[in-house]
Amino acid sequence: MKKIFLCLFGLYFGVFAKEASAWSNVFKEVIDSYVYYVEIEDLAVATLKGLQKVDKKLRVGNDSSRITLYHDGKVIKVLRKPDDKKNISAWGNIVNQFINAAVEKSIIAAEHDFEIIDILASEMVKTLDKDSKFYKDIEEASNIGLRNKRTFASRQEDEVLYIKIAAFNKQTVTELKNILENIDDIRALIIDLKGCPGGMTGEAILAVDLFLDKGIIASTRGRNKNEETYYSAVDEKFWNLSPIFILVDGDTASSAEIFAVALQEQGLAKVIGTKTKGKGSMQKLIKLETGSVLAVTNGFFYSPAANNLDGVGVKPDVCTFEMLENKDIANLLKQQNGSCMAESREDTNFEENVALFMLKQNL
Repeated sequence: MKKIFLCLFGLYFGVFAKEASAWSNVFKEVIDSYVYYVEIEDLAVATLKGLQKVDKKLRVGNDSSRITLYHDGKVIKVLRKPDDKKNISAWGNIVNQFINAAVEKSIIAAEHDFEIIDILASEMVKTLDKDSKFYKDIEEASNIGLRNKRTFASRQEDEVLYIKIAAFNKQTVTELKNILENIDDIRALIIDLKGCPGGMTGEAILAVDLFLDKGIIASTRGRNKNEETYYSAVDEKFWNLSPIFILVDGDTASSAEIFAVALQEQGLAKVIGTKTKGKGSMQKLIKLETGSVLAVTNGFFYSPAANNLDGVGVKPDVCTFEMLENKDIANLLKQQNGSCMAESREDTNFEENVALFMLKQNL
């Protein structure tokens, strides 16, 4: 079985002499990073139960004092749990012994020895939260693949500049600056974030800074609720014109939500659409020697007004949930007291029409 090396954003922690030590380091990194407290026993047991994904005949039994490994209904390994249930090294040793026993007994496990690390790690991370995930490589984890797709588009019609951001990547701020400084006779700006899954959070924060002179853009908090990190505008405002309308829907997530709510709460933009996805968490990347990556939630993003985005989303100023294209916009604007649900709105131009109506009415 291959040895594991652990890294965070390219920082390697060295070669481990034993595979048990390697698992211990993985567990320790997850426990130290995860935004909530998690027991080492829970991580280790979840990891071992992943053996069933390797071979359906493998089963792991768990009682108050022992861990038992079965193959085809027969006991092949029994180990007592550590006297010190918080002993990470001891649990790492148990995991290693069970993996070795599985490989020795199961032909299928032996044939897929090179995959066991990834399979078990992917099962373990599922026990954390919905945003902690396993990725096959660092490119997938970092959304780098988006850089080869068209993620930015713009057009001008009359005195309105339309900008579509499909994802925030390392070119977003540059593209925004280029279009904003080379456009003339603009009365309003419409930024379409419908369907935008997010992308690079740092780029979204810098994009907000283009429109903001001073003030908070976002803040983050980890396990220690008393320790906060603030991201504030630092550069002179690049764009001075208003109004700005931001279009969102139920698929608008992560960095796109941070961008939208920052401009909304700072009074710089009206948000039109449905409630957004509510993906306001941030992840620390733990890379394995196999090239796979564990993205472990280590904190949450908050709006300028200290509202938690995770599981909540951004509430638009004008909700278009279940609105048809022929809906009377004037009546819609009078009926904005109900709840607003998340919905995919990428296939409709209704939000754009609402923005144009509000512009004409100076709303």
